[in-house]
Amino acid sequence: MTISQFDFYQARQNMVDNQLRPAWVNTIRIVSTMRVLPREECVNESQRELAYADINLPLRDGRVLSEPRVIARMVQIADIQPSDKVMIIGAGTGYSAALIAHLTEKSVYAVEENEILSKQGEAFCKKYAPNVVWKHGKLCDGFTEIAPFDVIIIDGGITTLPASLIKQLAPNGRLVSVLHKEGQASQAVLIEHSSNGFRSKPYFYAALPILSELNPNYNDFSFSDMVSL
Repeated sequence: MTISQFDFYQARQNMVDNQLRPAWVNTIRIVSTMRVLPREECVNESQRELAYADINLPLRDGRVLSEPRVIARMVQIADIQPSDKVMIIGAGTGYSAALIAHLTEKSVYAVEENEILSKQGEAFCKKYAPNVVWKHGKLCDGFTEIAPFDVIIIDGGITTLPASLIKQLAPNGRLVSVLHKEGQASQAVLIEHSSNGFRSKPYFYAALPILSELNPNYNDFSFSDMVSL
């Protein structure tokens, strides 16, 4: 079957009905957006027929287009409201940023360090989510000139929480990422910035590769020091 013959519309509907719905993704705005947003334009042409499969798809330099179920659930637990200002770290080829952009009335701020992915992601968002503001720069720097953010989503795995990013989280803000702990299965976690500091809560098992650009350093936050929700 050629690309022109492949039914991407039906593939999107199957993704929602067979992957998202059974995983309790029930936020209407997320589901309706993922029924129409063309993931196939976020991967290489040779991978397009796999764009809606329940797998991570390799992009370049160890980066992936996150599995649909995983990114949908991460966005859902972030509980993005129309008035929220959101930053996404590791925006890749733009799919997650475009998805989030349909959930808020404000601009979404996307940061990507890989130049090739950044150019592709910015072009995708200009086409499908013009309220995304794109930044090609170091992931650990975030978007300091725009901070603070109500929501930060790190689209990839981490072992520690970069201090430079957590400082950009507004009071009562939420941060979502996938935490890797040695000897344990990786899990999607929600971190909340409360009046008593930062609190973390694990939600579901998720396999996303670690973002090597977010290398730990002595200033990073340790999850063991956080209060569990």
